[in-house]
Amino acid sequence: MDATDGPAAAKARLRTRVLERRRRRPAAARERDAAGFARHLARILADHGPGDVAAFLPLPGEPPVLPALARVDAAGHRVWVPAVEAGHRMSWVRWRPDAILARGALPGLLEPAGPRHGTEVFATVSVLLVPVVAVDRGGVRLGFGGGYYDRFLPDLARAGHEPAVFACCHVDEILPAGTVPREAHDAVLTRALTERGPVRLGS
Repeated sequence: MDATDGPAAAKARLRTRVLERRRRRPAAARERDAAGFARHLARILADHGPGDVAAFLPLPGEPPVLPALARVDAAGHRVWVPAVEAGHRMSWVRWRPDAILARGALPGLLEPAGPRHGTEVFATVSVLLVPVVAVDRGGVRLGFGGGYYDRFLPDLARAGHEPAVFACCHVDEILPAGTVPREAHDAVLTRALTERGPVRLGS
């Protein structure tokens, strides 16, 4: 098979199409989306006990979850977000709405200043939001191609932590099953959080 016809190339083409659609998303729609994510994340957290949340600081065009995270923080839950480490690994840093942010190792990425932690923080995390460009109904996630979460999620399972894991994307970024080519290393997710509420993935 020619490399240009392989799964990585197919993912790249799909990623380009979805990201272009994100760039065209109107500001008014993003405001509505932010309110929806905040409302539904609060309900999910209420359903999964009194624990903390691990999420991400959105890049431009990504789901606008900062108001949702601020609401979680105001309710007394800790919020953890990733910091990029060498070897395509991640550590986790406490986030608050007034956190001082610094440029991360990846273009456009901002990370909170403060101590970095490993999977041990997930002893108290009830809900993990995983950023995706898209996810299909079979649970195959399309990320940005770095493989950070494909490495991290198995590490989390090996550490014995089992938060409720949700792909986080807009509802129109949940694609028909089989749309996202799956490679051997790809993590498969069973739930998604959208601005219109949670969606069950897979069988």
